[in-house]
Amino acid sequence: MKTSCAMLAIPLGFVALIGSINIAKAQDEAAPRQYVVKDQAVSTVPNRPLLHSGIWVLGLSYVPAVIVAAESHREGDKRLYIPVAGPWMDLASRSNCPTNVTCSNETTNKVFIVIDGVFQGLGAFNIVGAFVFPETRTVTVGSSKRSATSVSSLSVHLRPIKIGGNYGLAAAGTF
Repeated sequence: MKTSCAMLAIPLGFVALIGSINIAKAQDEAAPRQYVVKDQAVSTVPNRPLLHSGIWVLGLSYVPAVIVAAESHREGDKRLYIPVAGPWMDLASRSNCPTNVTCSNETTNKVFIVIDGVFQGLGAFNIVGAFVFPETRTVTVGSSKRSATSVSSLSVHLRPIKIGGNYGLAAAGTF
């Protein structure tokens, strides 16, 4: 009976010893970090998405107009070399068909000239809008300041711990 009490006392004493050990925790003496946040608005001109879309729309609608102006024998089609206003000037000069040319496709040509003029105008408005509505970005700049700690306040503490079913050492310190 004495041996079983002794065998029971050793594990109970060990559990009492482990139960009285505290898990290492960070000390509250260290100065907390102070964050300084500054908002700085940066405005860039022009608005890049509007500018890029305007250049593409104007460019893709102007290229066919230049090709037609180069290939056509009509005097009014030579005005298609002028961007944005050229299609409307060409449309205004298309009143009657010349006597030596057939006009079976004249309605279709007028529709294409109007479509081309509309897209050239939209591209030009996008380019102008890129300068009227500049792109605005907000940049948030943050920095941290930590108060200086003296060399004498540096310390390291080692303590035994139990994690799960395993034992080990925990280190805690102030740096």
